[in-house]
Amino acid sequence: MKTRMFVLILFLVLGVLIVAGSCATRKIAISDEDLSNAYTGTWINSETTYEAAKIVYFPDGSFNRYVSIHTDYASCKVNNTIINKWKDSNGNIFFESKWECVTHGHNGYNLVKISDSGDTLEMLLTLHDLRVEEWEPDNLDYTYYIYYRQ
Repeated sequence: MKTRMFVLILFLVLGVLIVAGSCATRKIAISDEDLSNAYTGTWINSETTYEAAKIVYFPDGSFNRYVSIHTDYASCKVNNTIINKWKDSNGNIFFESKWECVTHGHNGYNLVKISDSGDTLEMLLTLHDLRVEEWEPDNLDYTYYIYYRQ
């Protein structure tokens, strides 16, 4: 009898953990307006060693990249088509998009994460037809960028 009760309680606990785990990774719908409000503006990383120290997102999803935070000349003007958007259970906003640098003709995909505070924007970027499948900043197939709201 005690063994039967123990097994029953064990299965109950496992069931609760599985349900709780699936809720924690759930994607929550977000409106176009909320997404636009989250990304629109100037984002910088003054300590960067890569070619894009500043990006400016516009309400339509397009953005300009700048080599330096002190320049007003965009090194790349980017058209950006948002494919998917959501919020996670922690309040972080994510969106996946197909981008094209109209200045140089480069293109690819990116997955962007905006912190729940709205102060940090992280981006995983790929070239050509390689899509970002999951949030994996250490994946060598992706280029990782981090910016802070100015």
